Formats: sequence, structure tokens, C-alpha cells
Amino acid sequence: MALVEHLIAQIPDPALRKAIEREVADLKKRLTWGLVFERHIPETTFLLDAPARAGSIVWERRSAKPRRFRVRAVGGEELVVVIEAEGEQAPADAPTLRLARADILVEKPFAEPTHPGLTSLGAIRRGGAEKPSHAVIEGENFHALQLLVAAYEGQVDCVYFDPPYNTGAPDWKYNNRFVDATDHWRHSKWLSFMEKRLVLAKRLLKTDGVLVVTIDEHEVHHLGMLLEQVFKGYLQQMVTIVINPKGTGKLNFARVEEHALFAIPDLGRSVIAGIPRAEKVKADALDAADDEVLAEIELEEADAAEGVSEDREALADVEEEAEVAEALADLPFPVDELPLWELRHARRRGGQSSYRPQRPNQFYPLWIDTAARKVIRAGESIPLEEAPDFTVRDGLTPVWSIDAEGNERCWRFVPESMNELIAAGRVVLGRQNAATGSWTVNYWVRQGTTLKEKTVWWSKRHDAGTHGTTLLNTFLGTRSSFSFPKSVYAVADTLATVVRDRPDALIVDAFAGSGTTLHSTWLLNLADGGRRRCVLVTNNEVEAKASRRLARAGHFRGDPEYEIEGVFQAVTRPRLEAALTGLRADGKPVPGRYIDKRPYAAGFEENVEFFRLDYLDPADIELGQRFGELLPVWWLQAGGIGERAPTAAIDATSATYALPAGSPYAFLFDPSGMPALLAGLAERPDVTHAYITTDTDEAFAELAAQLPGHLLVTQLYATYLDLLRGMGA
Repeated sequence: MALVEHLIAQIPDPALRKAIEREVADLKKRLTWGLVFERHIPETTFLLDAPARAGSIVWERRSAKPRRFRVRAVGGEELVVVIEAEGEQAPADAPTLRLARADILVEKPFAEPTHPGLTSLGAIRRGGAEKPSHAVIEGENFHALQLLVAAYEGQVDCVYFDPPYNTGAPDWKYNNRFVDATDHWRHSKWLSFMEKRLVLAKRLLKTDGVLVVTIDEHEVHHLGMLLEQVFKGYLQQMVTIVINPKGTGKLNFARVEEHALFAIPDLGRSVIAGIPRAEKVKADALDAADDEVLAEIELEEADAAEGVSEDREALADVEEEAEVAEALADLPFPVDELPLWELRHARRRGGQSSYRPQRPNQFYPLWIDTAARKVIRAGESIPLEEAPDFTVRDGLTPVWSIDAEGNERCWRFVPESMNELIAAGRVVLGRQNAATGSWTVNYWVRQGTTLKEKTVWWSKRHDAGTHGTTLLNTFLGTRSSFSFPKSVYAVADTLATVVRDRPDALIVDAFAGSGTTLHSTWLLNLADGGRRRCVLVTNNEVEAKASRRLARAGHFRGDPEYEIEGVFQAVTRPRLEAALTGLRADGKPVPGRYIDKRPYAAGFEENVEFFRLDYLDPADIELGQRFGELLPVWWLQAGGIGERAPTAAIDATSATYALPAGSPYAFLFDPSGMPALLAGLAERPDVTHAYITTDTDEAFAELAAQLPGHLLVTQLYATYLDLLRGMGA
């Protein structure tokens, strides 16, 4: 109720103000059902280079306890300001100060429209001109998400968020202040913070796109309820991932896990991709799992792939080498196909549906030839009130679906289906139980090609210590202060649940941290030759302890000595550059290997470009004066293919059109350039996007109709400006 309390504070009548304060305090004590949090805590960001105008709020940059000012006037690189406390308004005759523009930070409320652009900070291209480029953006992720909505609305396959876990440690900021356990509003701040970004993430997703958010116990239940509110109509699923088998935590329990919450569109079909059996076997072999445990897991997964709902005890009774050899002697399929088949028990086991009363038509004798050790035929089902007959007839012995404890179970199939399997040679007689005289009966079944992912993951490759922290330090060549990087394999496996069968998927991570999501995307592409694209967003936040140390030394936001210790400059970019090239920042090859024995130093054949998020004046955009900062947005929208044409090669102010060589887009700045543009497009089948500058929607529609039908045509500037105007928090 921060907004209500702020309004109450403005009531001039003290008695009335006190009375309303008492009523509000009483309301706050009442129980409210559902997820309740304070949405009216305003969120702001503090910018170095944003425009400052009369009326703007600015803060001192070079101070451990900065003062807040309101700008009265702007003159060149100097501002005329007055001191103004939060929640108050400076009087008209308040004394003014003069501040250099370089010495202040501009406060930008999220409710105000923002017009972000991108400035390139450099690129690495090892994947060739035909391979799409990934993008890493340094900036406030809420505004970056707004920019990505302008570029990718409805086009993203997977949004992956690894937000601050709100543990009570000062590991994230709200309104330029670290949030810790002493902040009574920290849960509301976190939920408000997340809601704004989840709303934008939903706009990015395709109709079959999936959101994944990782979290631990501190906010997992709040987050689940928030996802239900924001992603109405989506299916919610949680995967628990063991990331620290040794356990951590000071009180009560040693926590070993974190959670990945999935918001999956309800399309009436599975959206999560199954894991290919061969891939699962390979992963488990690399993981060096215990052989007996692995065998049991494989058997259970085979039933899941087949769609069998009952518990299965596959081949538990076919363990002796002699019996296996006998089973293999008369295969109903070529021996080289043996890896594709397995023996399963023909009698149902486990659940209540495996008993005779539940399936009376599946209780019947199997007639076997004990001398030849063969199943000859299935008999007829008998009524429930009739007892099974064990009389040998015509030299054949009846075997009933009765377990070792004497329980009357049922066979997996009705007699007609069982006889078809017998005729096909797929029913195999196992060994005889010496105690009961009964026999085991198995049948051959072809294994499914894929297995469903499970909701609890316990794998050595998901260890965040070995494949997160240690791996990160290896690529950086130094011990990083970055806290709790994820295992690159845990992230790769999480992404694969969504994009395994989407080789051209687009992935967005707006909480990029150390860059693990892009590193994982490269591993996925390497494994199957995919062309998945990944866009990362991270700020250049400096860790709380380092921030205090730098302040004592006189270094603040914007100073090179300060910025070089931020997460983007110190961790994200150097880690990704080392992973891509195989060389660390010191020029030495990265030592070590991935779990498949591939050297880190081999790098990847991929392309990536690094960008800084900038804040533009909408008036300049309308006049076409910020074309350079928006060109990367359109390049990314067009697939990020090829080297982006430099701004200098496109004259957006005097040229009538532009068709940059090697770039997948075309520009029409003036209708008079249409004939030349059409002639050029006839020779450029690689162009997929066109951007037209017009004053009216009618003119845009008329010009767009003249372009080839396969092009995605956008109204230059107007579409971007209109979209951003309505996108405040």
C-alpha cells in the first residue's frame, strides 16, 4: 500500500490524516486470500547518459550517500538543480545549485515511456556469414525486454530467466539500493520486479513458446502463484534439479536442489521435447552413473515411452546367462536390431489394475511345451467365479498369471492379442520357479525412440561447483567473485526440454549473469548442427562488497575503475569470448575439456556481438537522427545474418533507399526510391525484411503492397515509437 500511504501523507488535516492512517493499518492486518503484494512501489533505474530536462530527477554520482535533485534548467553540459527529498516538492524559492552533467545520474521511472537503442561494443565471428549471430546486451533488463518486444514479439521459442533469488543477501538492487533481509518490503519488491518482466516475457513467446524460471526455496511458492496470474491458461510444471549433492545451508536441512518452473502453453499436445534414447544413454555414460541404478532407470523409462501406466519389473526374472542366450537363439527380428528391442514380463505387476477382478478378460492359461521350452497358445478367459485349472492336456502345461504370493493377476493382453504375439515369435518362455512350479513368461517389445523428461534430475554434470564455479574460473583464468554460476550442462539440459527439436529456435535470457545460457546454446548447436540463436541481457552491476570498497577509494558508477568490476565487463563478456575462441583474456588457450572430452580450447564456430543499451530521444528518432542506434535492432529482427552494414554505409537522411550487401534487410526512405529498390531486390533473394519510412499508415500500406510478398515489411520509426509509448510499467 505504498501508494495509498504516500497519498495519505499529503492530507493537510492532521486529524483526518491520523484517522485514515488507523483505518489503513487495520486493513493491512486482515487476512487476504491469494498472492498479495505491493504493486505500487515505484521502480526506477539510474542512467549515466539519458537525457536530462527541466523537471527530471537526478542524483549525485560521486557520493556514497548521494543527494536527490530536481532539474530546474539545462544549459549545455550544466544543470541548474534544487535539492528535493523523496515524497516532497521543493518550494519555488528553493536555492539552486549548478552541477556538471557528467557528475549526475538521471532517475528514470519505469512508468515513463523509454526509447532504447543499441550501440555495438564489438563482435566475434567464427561461424561464417551464413550463420546467425547471437547478441549480448549490457543494460537494464526491463528496458532491454521492451526493446526485444519491438524486435521479436511472438517469435521466441524459450524465455529462460535466472533472476535474483531474494535470499536476504544483498545480491540485487531495487531503485539503486541493495535489497537485503532487513528490508520489510523485500518480497513485495521482488514480486513487483518480477511481474513487470514476466509480462514482457509473455509477449515475446510464440504460441508454443515456453517460459522457464529457476528459483530456490526463498521465493518458489510466491513465484508459482505469480506465474499462475501472469500466464493464465498455461500449464505449470516444476523440475527439481540437484545442483549440490553435498548439500548447503546452516540450519535444519542441507539443501541440494533448486527448481525450474515451466509455464507451458496448453495446446492439447506435448510441447516439452522427449529425450532421444541414444542421447540419454550417452549422457548417462558420460555421467558415469552406477550401472545397477542406471539399468533400473532405463527400464522404467522404456515403459514411460510405451505409455504403460502400470509399474513394470522388466526382465527381473531373466537374469541368468544361459536363459538370456536361449532367448536370443530364436529372435523374431534380425540380430543386428537387438539394441532396439527388450524383453518385458508378460504378467502385469504393480498397481491395482494388474489384478484379475480389474481385468477378468485377461485372466486365462498360456499353454506351454516344457520340453521344447516354448509358449504354444493362449487359452480362453474364464469367468471370475471359476477357479484356474492346472491339468496338463495333450502334453501342454497351463501357466496362469499368478504371482509368487498366490495373487491372481492378469496378463498384459487379451487372448487374441497374446496369440498374435505368440504367432510372431515374440512371446518367450523364461525359467521355472522351483518353489511354486510356475513359469516366467516374457515378450519382446520394440523400445520407444524417445523418453519423457522426469521432474527430478540428479546428475553429476549438473553439479554447480564443478561445472559452474570451477568451469567459470577456468575460462576467466582467475577466481571470479560471481556468486553461484549454474552448471553449463544443467542449463543446456533445461533449454533442450524446449528446443531440442527446434534447431532454429530463438532463446532469450534477460538475467544472463555469467553468460551460461549462451554457452549452453553453443553446446546444443554443436551436438546437432543447429542454428539456434540466443539473446542475453545483463547489467554491469558491481557486487555489494566491491561497491563499498570502490566507494571508499573514490570510484563510482561511470568511472572506469568502477565499471571494470561490473558483471558484464569482468565476467560475462570475457567468459563468452574465451568459450567462443578457446583463448582466455591473457591470450592463453583455455585448459581443460568438456565432459565429452572436447578441449575447451577448440571454441565454437559461432558468431556473437556485444551491445550497450542506450536511451534515445523520441524526437530525434522521428527525425531519423538515431538510425545508427536502431539499425542493430532491425538487424537482429531480420535474423542477425551476416555482418551488419555499418551505419556509415547507409545514409538515412538523404538517400532514397538502401540495400546493404550481405545484409538481410532493405530500407525505403523516400517513395521515389521504390523503382531502384525493386530492381535491387530482384537480384537479392536473401533479403527477408523491409523497412519503409512514411508519414501515414495509408502511404505505408500502398508502398508495402508493391514489395515482394515474401518480405516482412515494417513501418520505420512509427511502429517502434507507437509500441514503446504504450509499454511503461
